[in-house]
Amino acid sequence: MKKENLILVLFFGLMVILSIVLSGILVYFPTSPVDKMFGQSVVVVDEKPVVDAKYTSILSSATVNDLFGNKLADLYVVRTDNSYFYMELYVAIDLKGKVYARDKVVTTKDSTSASYFPLVREYLLKNYSGLYYENVQYIDGAAGATTITVSRSTIKNVVSQTIIYHVGEPVDYINLLFDNDYDLVSSSTEDGILISNVKVSGVDYQVYQATGEGTYYDHQATNTAEITVLIAVNQAGVITHVSLPTDLYGHSGGNFYNASKTFLEGIIGKNITDAMPDSTTGPTTNSNGSQYLINLLLQDIQGVA
Repeated sequence: MKKENLILVLFFGLMVILSIVLSGILVYFPTSPVDKMFGQSVVVVDEKPVVDAKYTSILSSATVNDLFGNKLADLYVVRTDNSYFYMELYVAIDLKGKVYARDKVVTTKDSTSASYFPLVREYLLKNYSGLYYENVQYIDGAAGATTITVSRSTIKNVVSQTIIYHVGEPVDYINLLFDNDYDLVSSSTEDGILISNVKVSGVDYQVYQATGEGTYYDHQATNTAEITVLIAVNQAGVITHVSLPTDLYGHSGGNFYNASKTFLEGIIGKNITDAMPDSTTGPTTNSNGSQYLINLLLQDIQGVA
C-alpha cells in the first residue's frame, strides 16, 4: 500500500474512532431541561395525562429513568397562569424525596414580564434543585417586585400542590395551626365549615376551617380565587390560634399575602362573639379584596360557633 493511501486509511480510522467517542459523550451529556435536572442524559417513559378535579394544575405524570433503565424520579408537567406569565413547569420528585423544577413553556404577557423572566428562572434554579420536599414550605415566595412576587407565589403554590398529589397524604392543617400534636375528639361540618373538637396538651379547643371565593386585583386584572382560614377557640371563647395556609391561598402572594396574614392575626385574643375587624383594603372599583373575603369567612365562622 502506498504511503499516501496508508495515511488516508489511518485518518479515516481516527475519524471513525473520534465519531464513536463523540457520540458516546453526547449520549451522556445533559441537553434537555429534564436532563439538566439530574446532570445526565435521561429517558422519560410512561407519560400519561393527569385528570383530577382537585389538581387541575397538573397536566401529566411520567417516570424518569437513567440510560440503564434505573428509575430516578417521578416527573410532572404542571401549569400556572397569572397576569404576567403563562408557564408550564417540569416538576420532578426523586426517590429520596428531593424536588426539582425547571421551566418547560413560558409565555410572557407584556414587555415588563419578559424583562423580569430571567429573575423568575433564577428563582427556580436557586430553590428547586434538589431540596427535600418537606422544606419547600420554607422557600421564599414573597420578595421582589410585584411581577416577581406574584410569580414566586404561584410557582411555590403549584409545586406544593404537586408534592401533595405525589405524596398522597393531605396536609394536617390543624397540626400546623398549633405547631403541635393533638387528639381529635370529634368533627362535623355545618354550613360548609369544618368544625373539629381537639385536645392539645390537655387543653380543649374548637377549630373552625372555612373556605370561600372572592375577587382580588393584582395591578393587572381582577381575578377570582379561594382562601381558607383556620382559627382555634378555647373553652372561654377566646381565639388563640389562626392560620392562613399558603397552599390554600389562591390570591396574590408576597406582601399581599403577608398583609392578609397580619390582618387575620389581629383577631387573636378576641372573643369569638366580638365584632370582627373590617378589612383595611377593599372593596374597591377593581375587586372586593382578600381581607374583605377573610372578614366574611370569620363572620361565617361566628354563625356556627
